[in-house]
Amino acid sequence: MYFLTLILISALVLLSLGALFEAPWIPTRKKDYELIVKMAKLQPGMLFYDLGSGTGEMLFYLSRKHNINCVGIEISPILYLYSKIKSLFYKKVKIMYGNFYKHDLSKADVIYVFLMPKTLDKLKRKFSKELKKYSKIIISCWPLQNCNPKQISKNDDGIPYYLYEKTALLE
Repeated sequence: MYFLTLILISALVLLSLGALFEAPWIPTRKKDYELIVKMAKLQPGMLFYDLGSGTGEMLFYLSRKHNINCVGIEISPILYLYSKIKSLFYKKVKIMYGNFYKHDLSKADVIYVFLMPKTLDKLKRKFSKELKKYSKIIISCWPLQNCNPKQISKNDDGIPYYLYEKTALLE
């Protein structure tokens, strides 16, 4: 019983590691994937990044259904290992471990984030420095401060998704 309790506590601590880095694991709902596809105007061969990718389910869906090249960056060891192992069966999905602030995002056509508001300001600076001129950014729930989104779409529950282009970050 002691061993099982220890394993359970360890798993909970590792799963919540993302919360320490301002990114608790809250997965994007599967029924919202197509909304994101339409907002980003995803086309086969584009490079889609998910910062804080969790189990990577959206990445696997996009690669399978829309032939999108996908990169997920995850800081939780358990979620990373789960998605990394699953990615072995998806040639268009790459899962990387670590803090997304330390990864190069310059090749991304589209970046997706579902993170806490206080994280977004710091990311905005990283996006301004690293992204290509016409890279797109989709943010779930909270807008970037002092930036005008190109588009706002809401799912059937009223949860907003904000679309930005890098050029809007420079205004």
